[in-house]
Amino acid sequence: MAKLMAKCPKCGEQFEVGPSPDGVVACPRCQAQLRVPAAAAAASAARADALLGEMLGPYVVREVIGRGAMGAVYKAQHQALGRVCAIKVLPREFARDPSFVERFRREGRAAAAINHPNVIQVFDVGEDKGYSFIVMEYVEGETLGERLRRSGAVPPDLALGLLKQTAVALGAAHALGIVHRDIKPGNILIAAGGVAKVADFGLAKRSGVDIDVTAPGSRLGTPMYMSPEVAQGQVADARSDLYSLGATFYYALTGNYPFDAPSAAAVVAKVLNDEPPPLDSVAPHLPPVLRRVIHRLLAKDPAQRYQTAQALLDALEGREAAPPKAPKAAKVPKRPAAPPPPASPEERRLARIRQRRRNVILTLLIILLLAAIGVALVLLLKP
Repeated sequence: MAKLMAKCPKCGEQFEVGPSPDGVVACPRCQAQLRVPAAAAAASAARADALLGEMLGPYVVREVIGRGAMGAVYKAQHQALGRVCAIKVLPREFARDPSFVERFRREGRAAAAINHPNVIQVFDVGEDKGYSFIVMEYVEGETLGERLRRSGAVPPDLALGLLKQTAVALGAAHALGIVHRDIKPGNILIAAGGVAKVADFGLAKRSGVDIDVTAPGSRLGTPMYMSPEVAQGQVADARSDLYSLGATFYYALTGNYPFDAPSAAAVVAKVLNDEPPPLDSVAPHLPPVLRRVIHRLLAKDPAQRYQTAQALLDALEGREAAPPKAPKAAKVPKRPAAPPPPASPEERRLARIRQRRRNVILTLLIILLLAAIGVALVLLLKP
């Protein structure tokens, strides 16, 4: 099958260009709008997909739904049951790399372990004709990334609903020890009625179960939504997913990334060193609870974020616990005044002299007072 590969100039992602009659494609990683040269666009639009109409196991491949870095997703139908489903297919050229195959199988295992209405359900994992594939439920709708490209920033009420549902889905995954590690607008599907469904567990890992198939020191996820600890090569945990969730909805509510730069390396530098533009100035129309919650999700230190998806939901629903107050300093009881040290003999002698002088002076004053009274009486009684 002929291939037409493209490289995003913004994040460096390499991906296969699908049909693009208008000559514009979106990077599957950072959702940047990229213009395809006219000749390449024509070749892409004219290229036939060898899998269309073919069988993969018991499934008939009907049409292309989308393409990404880890393969294409097709709409298919179970030949015997008639059930419509989505099939994600790993390209055969990737099947020669054991790390790609393991990562792909791990996606199927991780998603299949989660049975939740806000997570895309996995039905089957198989291999046929040299292809590895994952069979999933088919969802009519669009991704949050597609919605943002079509209409721009989403209204706060819609964003709040999607944020809550995604948090619930992540909470279900985290309860099973599964960290998604690639939350972004392209991995949140919006089904009928505004139902959110988390997809693409291709980077997910179960604690104590899955091996790590990435090279030491390599970064996981998309730079614009990558947590600082992951950018530094540290192990991702549930709080890393919550950071990515905050970055995703910062973008969804404002149409701007919390950190943006011309290259992936420059974006990572900002993630590590800068603070996002405050939502109070970027989007003052947002409800205060959304502004406060998203900024806390984007805290550099994981300890300053919400520690669980449930804590995030509590905050969104007005049940956020007040931060603990600093303990008051204990009162120190006053000590009784220490008695004065005993006087020396010389000090006692001087004190006695001073006391005698005071007594003499007091006696003289009394005598003078009595004499004055006597004189006054004599004058008054004199005829």
